[in-house]
Amino acid sequence: MNAREVEAAVLEIAPLEHGMDGDPNGLLYGDPETEITGVAVTWTPSLAVLREAATDGLNFVLTHELPFFSSAESRWFRTLPEDERPHNIARRRILDAHGMVVCRCHSNWDGAPGGVKDSCAEALGFTDQYDGGKYCATYDIEPLTLAELADHARLAFGVPRVRVAGSLGRTIWRVTVHYGGLAQQFHAIDEAVITEADAIICGEALDYTIRAAVDADIAFIETAHIASENPGLREFARLLDSALADIPVRFIDAGMPWTTL
Repeated sequence: MNAREVEAAVLEIAPLEHGMDGDPNGLLYGDPETEITGVAVTWTPSLAVLREAATDGLNFVLTHELPFFSSAESRWFRTLPEDERPHNIARRRILDAHGMVVCRCHSNWDGAPGGVKDSCAEALGFTDQYDGGKYCATYDIEPLTLAELADHARLAFGVPRVRVAGSLGRTIWRVTVHYGGLAQQFHAIDEAVITEADAIICGEALDYTIRAAVDADIAFIETAHIASENPGLREFARLLDSALADIPVRFIDAGMPWTTL
């Protein structure tokens, strides 16, 4: 089976119709005619992930995030062209040396039934959806204090720490979930305002977003971008493994490249 055929299986699970216009999904790098020996499913194709995939003979890398860091001009600091960035050069070097291809499933898997949004809620144990759209939802929950909810989120996503804003003794009845990087947009709190949520649980947030939530009297819990989306990637690996009976499929956790002291 070649890369184009594996891509077709991927898009059966996460059809492009679920994605946002302008969001690049599908095969992004490598020869579509490459014969595939195995699939690595990951949140982002870091060097560590690519090395592990290459060692295990997995030459089809299915990633949620973009494989390369794009360039943009800045008035604040100097920037490099995309093809001169050492992090991009290092990733391409491994991909080319091992004849690997990269396929991306981002917004098309975020919004697909059973995708990142749904898997994130399932990991949190949230089943009573109050309101929401394709990419975001608000849930009614059994009442918990903010401290209890924060600990619940920390354990659900397996992170050592969470950032919490608000009175820890406040009772939470309704939660808006902004998985991944949705709360990197400060106006993400509007969804919680509209649905009259008591709290937001997010992956990654701007400082500015948290301050907006505090001033709007919405409690806030930040977990980690990757941790909130990994449940969806694990589920994708499971589904793809069932679809590709003759090709090994593995989930490789890209992990968090920092520690807290």
